[in-house]
Amino acid sequence: MDSGEWAHILEIFCLSVVDYMLLVQSFNYEHHEGALERGLGISSRNTFNKAFKKRDFMSASGANTDNHLNPAMLSKHEYDIRELPPDDRIRDSLKYRKALYFTSQAAIWAFHLYFLVRLLLVLTAPQQTWQIWLMLLVEYIFARTPRNDQLLTVSASKSGQSRPRDRLRLFGNDHLPRVNILVPCCGEPTDVVLDTVRAACSIDYPIAHFRVLLLDDGASNALREAVASLRSQWPNLSYHSRGQQSGRVFAKAGNLNYALFELKYEFQPEFCAVLDADCMPKPDFLRATLPHLLKDPKAALLTTRQYYYNLPDGDPLQQSRTHFYTCHNSELDRMASAIDAGSGAVFRRKAIVDVGGYPTFSFSEDWQLSLMLQGLGYRTLQVLEPLQFGLVPTSLDGHIAQRNRWQLGHSQQPSVLFSEANKAIPQRLQWSITLNGVVIVLGLIGYMLGFAAVPILFASGNLIPATSPLIVQIQVVLAVLLVALTWIHGLVQAAHTGFRIAPFAHLENSWLASTHILSIVRFHCVSKKPKGSFVTGSSANSWNRMMELPGYKKLRKDLLDNGLLYSLFLFFAILSAFLLSFYGAFNNDYAAAGSTASRSLLMRLLTTVAWPPMLHIAYLALINLWIPIAYLLSRPEHPERRSRMAAHANGIFLPREDVQMKLLQHSVPPLGYLNHYILVPVVLIALSIMAVAL
Repeated sequence: MDSGEWAHILEIFCLSVVDYMLLVQSFNYEHHEGALERGLGISSRNTFNKAFKKRDFMSASGANTDNHLNPAMLSKHEYDIRELPPDDRIRDSLKYRKALYFTSQAAIWAFHLYFLVRLLLVLTAPQQTWQIWLMLLVEYIFARTPRNDQLLTVSASKSGQSRPRDRLRLFGNDHLPRVNILVPCCGEPTDVVLDTVRAACSIDYPIAHFRVLLLDDGASNALREAVASLRSQWPNLSYHSRGQQSGRVFAKAGNLNYALFELKYEFQPEFCAVLDADCMPKPDFLRATLPHLLKDPKAALLTTRQYYYNLPDGDPLQQSRTHFYTCHNSELDRMASAIDAGSGAVFRRKAIVDVGGYPTFSFSEDWQLSLMLQGLGYRTLQVLEPLQFGLVPTSLDGHIAQRNRWQLGHSQQPSVLFSEANKAIPQRLQWSITLNGVVIVLGLIGYMLGFAAVPILFASGNLIPATSPLIVQIQVVLAVLLVALTWIHGLVQAAHTGFRIAPFAHLENSWLASTHILSIVRFHCVSKKPKGSFVTGSSANSWNRMMELPGYKKLRKDLLDNGLLYSLFLFFAILSAFLLSFYGAFNNDYAAAGSTASRSLLMRLLTTVAWPPMLHIAYLALINLWIPIAYLLSRPEHPERRSRMAAHANGIFLPREDVQMKLLQHSVPPLGYLNHYILVPVVLIALSIMAVAL
């Protein structure tokens, strides 16, 4: 394959994949509960088909297709909705919003200019080596996600929503909308489930206007009996189960669809809320979420941020998913296109029934539901204030298994094209969902290859076209500009969140990319049957059993079974390759002497080990690969959940006030660990001086 064909392939890749990533915004490594098999019941599938036929007819007749949103969604009553004072999150966002917008614009222009010039210089270079093309590809892999954040910020800023979502409260007790609170479970510890049930029953809302439905796919007799005893205190509580091994689909989506389509009541609620079995709502959960849907008749779903009260100090495995909520989904929320994060969602029952309920072609049913609703013209919103508190896996096994399941769900998205149950979904929406999943998996492959390519590039020689000092100077100046603006954007973005994230937080858990790809390959090519349960908190999973392995067995399991040996190898390979390349640049025999030798040394440095994007990428790779190594050196201790809780009235346990405040006040050092970000401008200025001296 000659250089022209390689250039054509790269151009197609850049145009098709990069731009589509704006719509995806996927690297969040975050969200879902699911199980192995998925499917809809006959009743829900028929409803789904009728809903789409109705929309197709309305579109064909020239009617306004948005009209179907209004009839059952418009309120018949005037509600007392009030705005609360802004919190620190809102104030920080307003303070840095303009700076974030302008730095995003500048970084986008620098990105386009840089890659245009770089591509032209590579195409016109007399010698086009594989090292030069690989360097350009790796640069693009690590530059695209910040660019997507920047594009999302610009788009959101132009959407008309100039400020983050307000804090609203619904007051009064008369004529409030009816709500069903759905709590699906499957094998989680009984005490965890009952804490959630009690908290849900104790929500500050008229008891005649809401129900709590425990949906037990584990068919636990203990839960059935516990709910029966609690009904004397909360008559609006009920237990439901499809029965263990009943032949139906045992999955969160199927469980929720069972509640939506098969459970019959004398009246159906206007709204439904979903809580994971380990996510306890605050008393004001409904009064804080419903106002946003009541004020916006076209909004079908509102998702709330999940806060975790058993996080270890420092959150070393980045389990809080702060970047997803505060950057990615917050920008999407400004455009009314937020992604449902699972637990804590509140939705209009009619809207979800009209689209056939929760999608069952993927483990990530909440993500797919968001895409379907948005594709059909509905609005989806997010609230960031703390309204629910959940649990994270307390072991590396559980953390990796949870993240693997999320990525498996994305890898299943193309199956929407092939199942008969999905034929009623408009073809354009099927392809949109498919491309979304494909790009997410391609992103994982990109990071896996990008990390692996760093030591190879350090050891490979010239990384850029270097036909003359002027050509090198042009590339270095543009590279310094792009890297500088990328860092500035990252710092302003961190300030925009109140420094709750560090720059480049979009890379969180990217060190797991190779593990995710291996899991996807195994699932689709070897066996679709998981070990244990796909429900992270299920007692069927070994990491949730109360047993302690000896230290050497834990180390062996983490290194081999959890893939940390690969991260360890790659970390030291990058570090070694950098040191050897740096040493090699100073230990070559130069024929010339004096100033000529100095220029040759500068040329060698700037085109190899000191190439600005190479240093930037190596830094990102090392800090992310260090995360699992730090875990091995000092295993974090997840606090026992009861130690973080306090008893309230009616036997309710919720996280203590000091625990809640700590979660809200969590922040990172603005200038990084030991203020090492100060070195970034120093290095970039030094590289610029070196380029001028050529």
